[in-house]
Amino acid sequence: MRLRGLLILTFAGLMGGCLAAEPDDPRCTAFGGCGPWGGGAGGDEGGSVGDDGDEDEPDPDEPGGADSAGDTADHGLPCDVRDALARGCGECHGAAPAFGAPMPLTRYDELKVPAGSDPTRPVYELMAERMTAEVGMMPPDGDITDEDAAVILEWIDQGAERSEQRCGDEPPPDGSDVDVGPEHLPCEVTQQMTAHAHGSLQQPYAVPQQGADNLYQCFVFRSPFAAGEQATAWAPIIDDQRVVHHWILYRADSGNYQDGSVIPCDVGLQISTEFVAGWAPGGENVILPPDVGLELGTPNDWYLLQIHYNNSANYSDAFDSSGVAFCSTPNPRPKTAGVLTLGTTSLAIPPGAVGHEEKGTCGFLSTLSWPGPMHLIASSPHMHKLGRGFRTVLERFAAGTEVVTDIPVFDYESQGMYLHDAPITVNPGDTLRSTCVFDNPGEETVLFGEGTNDEMCFNFVLAYPIDQLSNRNCGIIF
Repeated sequence: MRLRGLLILTFAGLMGGCLAAEPDDPRCTAFGGCGPWGGGAGGDEGGSVGDDGDEDEPDPDEPGGADSAGDTADHGLPCDVRDALARGCGECHGAAPAFGAPMPLTRYDELKVPAGSDPTRPVYELMAERMTAEVGMMPPDGDITDEDAAVILEWIDQGAERSEQRCGDEPPPDGSDVDVGPEHLPCEVTQQMTAHAHGSLQQPYAVPQQGADNLYQCFVFRSPFAAGEQATAWAPIIDDQRVVHHWILYRADSGNYQDGSVIPCDVGLQISTEFVAGWAPGGENVILPPDVGLELGTPNDWYLLQIHYNNSANYSDAFDSSGVAFCSTPNPRPKTAGVLTLGTTSLAIPPGAVGHEEKGTCGFLSTLSWPGPMHLIASSPHMHKLGRGFRTVLERFAAGTEVVTDIPVFDYESQGMYLHDAPITVNPGDTLRSTCVFDNPGEETVLFGEGTNDEMCFNFVLAYPIDQLSNRNCGIIF
């Protein structure tokens, strides 16, 4: 699978859950993406809470004390477990939890406290379940090596005992120090679209203290771009990372919108608008090849910035101005990138189905009409709550296959756009087959529709030269 990093939404969110609270605050109880195991009771950040609930103050003069050079025995984890947690979970569950994570997972006592979602069980037990779940797997999309997962699960299976190992060095980096953000773009930022107060583009959005543990909010902008202007690069702006789960930027050529307004997000955005850009934890800056520019529509278009917030920790001071920064050029580049939609609308998921597959084929008869090769830059699969897995495979007319997109464990709350390591070339006559896997525990057949209780099976693919296609939907009707 030639995927480098999550650009977003995933259509969705990578991490629900809640953030670490202050010592006297009630712990939160939500499950979700980056924070799936609920918040247990705990002490101050960096402190240690023993099984009896009392603080365990290490003696700096003892061999295991806090001042011992190279000694990390006070974290209580075997060194290989500590390192595996840092690599696989540390971006969200580090010492300072981020992106909706409910707690850090850096110390033994943080894994032994009662889980907020089920106080009768410790965090590590629920952690094992989520790491092996078919729905809502953690880390999202199974983004952990088999070796690291095996180390963690074996330690849990053997009783998750405290360790006094002296690890002797710092844990490995968690990947959160990648150069991401407008300041790391190799170009001048020309436009920014960020969360804002209703009617004021300059004031930040006040994330509600209550009722915002799974909040989708849309921020409306009249297009700031001139006719023919193209984006050459873009970067996420992440302001209050405690509560920002992910974001997606859509473009609409019509609608009853008001510039600067803040509105509830309509689930139909995925099919009534164009997907432009997005971000989720792990996403990076996007820099297009020097001859490729992203289409930005006309000055009469509307942009809707959808941000998924998670404020399960009930922060009263969450004021956010997250969004996206663009570099753009008024001089169109020779190759125009935009969205090609793959998948199918012909869905009928029977009641009680497990592992039911629906397929959409962008076949050779369709691609034969293309005037030349299409180059796929990124993929953004989209299904609703019954979705369990997604895959798009390229079948070459000249023989051979290539996996374009492979999400073996799909999660409605963890959808994203995935940037390919290198553009994937689709030649005229090639076939693109997309397969959506669904479970339907209900008693009624579920069909295609815009509602969350309906289903979809799409792959929104960023491709160029998109302007050479008269029809940007390939195979989705039959």
